[in-house]
Parts: sequence; C-alpha cells; structure tokens
Amino acid sequence: MTVRDDAAYWACPHGYDARHGCAPCYQLSGDAEPTLPIWEVAVWFEAHSAIPVRTLKEVRRHGRNYLLDQLSATRVYLLTGHARAAGGAQAVAALVGFLRHDGHLVDGFTVRDFRAVRLDPPPGLPRPDRIWP
Repeated sequence: MTVRDDAAYWACPHGYDARHGCAPCYQLSGDAEPTLPIWEVAVWFEAHSAIPVRTLKEVRRHGRNYLLDQLSATRVYLLTGHARAAGGAQAVAALVGFLRHDGHLVDGFTVRDFRAVRLDPPPGLPRPDRIWP
C-alpha cells in the first residue's frame, strides 16, 4: 500500500481516511453530479473470513456495476468499479465505503492496496489529478 503521512492527502470530503472507506462518499457516488469526473477504482483487500461465491455474484447484481473477485491467495479479493467523484481520494473512499456500508458482504477486512484512475482526463492534466495515489 502506498504510504504517505499527509492526513489531508488521504482525506475524503467528509474528513474520513479514504483507505478506511466512507459510507457518505459511497452513497453520494450513486447520485453524483454528471459533471464530476468518473474514476475507475480497484481495491485489493483481505477478508477476515472467506466470502461465499454466492455473495461474490450478488455484488455484480448490485446495480453500480461493481465486481468482486477472489484472487488466487486465500481470502484476498479485488473490488473494482466506477465512481463519480471530485478526486481520487473520494472515489477510493466510495468503493471501500461500499464494503463498510453493506456489512453483510464481508464481516471484516483489511485494505491492502488500491488505485483510482480518472477516465477521460482533459489534456495536460497533471498525473496526481489523473491517477491516485
């Protein structure tokens, strides 16, 4: 996981650390303004217990086009999806917030790594505004 000691860098608009998720960011990402950029987000996490295959499939039917897949390592999963957000921190906070908000999916987890990439950035946009972190 990317390490940086700047609390403001990791903070979502609600003041939460994006790496720990934010339920309000998750809820707002579904009704976000169409003018906000779309971010493609990937979150790798380790679940404290195995997630049933049925639950993995339920995420696909969630309505936000999120995908949850188990990687080859035991209890390591990849959650991917799109989020409309002002910045990468908010986009990551939204996807991790999905895991926190819908607690029936996974009882406990530890985020291992993540990445947010802005889709269709305007020409000349600096890297930190296109890829987070």
